[in-house]
Amino acid sequence: MTIEKPMSLVEKLHLITHSLEGIQQGKTNGVPYKITSWNEVNDKVKVQLNELRVLIIPRVLEHTKEGNLTLVKMNAEIINVDIPDDRMVVGDYAGHGIDQSDKGFGKACSYAYKYLLMKLFMTSIGTEEDSEFSNPQTKATKKTKQSTAEMLDDNIGGLEL
Repeated sequence: MTIEKPMSLVEKLHLITHSLEGIQQGKTNGVPYKITSWNEVNDKVKVQLNELRVLIIPRVLEHTKEGNLTLVKMNAEIINVDIPDDRMVVGDYAGHGIDQSDKGFGKACSYAYKYLLMKLFMTSIGTEEDSEFSNPQTKATKKTKQSTAEMLDDNIGGLEL
């Protein structure tokens, strides 16, 4: 009889990262662009975490509020349920929430935790993510940028050795 060794946390995270389906962005009322919703991210990740018996405990490390803007910094402890001592902490992730009433903190936490999950598991979400695809100025800027080697050559050329 062969006793199977339980998977390590790193093995489980690797499996989740490479088997997680892409996230579908959607439109919402009043927003002129597509968004990646918390529910979409949570629904995809939660299934994988349950299947592989991984627990994630998010923690707010810092939070501030200035007017209607709330900022948080979070990390998360990830635990292998099958081997509870097999754990790690990932982060820090920032989040912000803008709200006139008392919902700014919750929005900021949801934003930070959503991006923690998306970046941890390298989820693909399309071309409207907060990236070079959604910033037309970046495309123009890339054409005029010097390569790192060219910048080093220019800077080293002026140094006395």
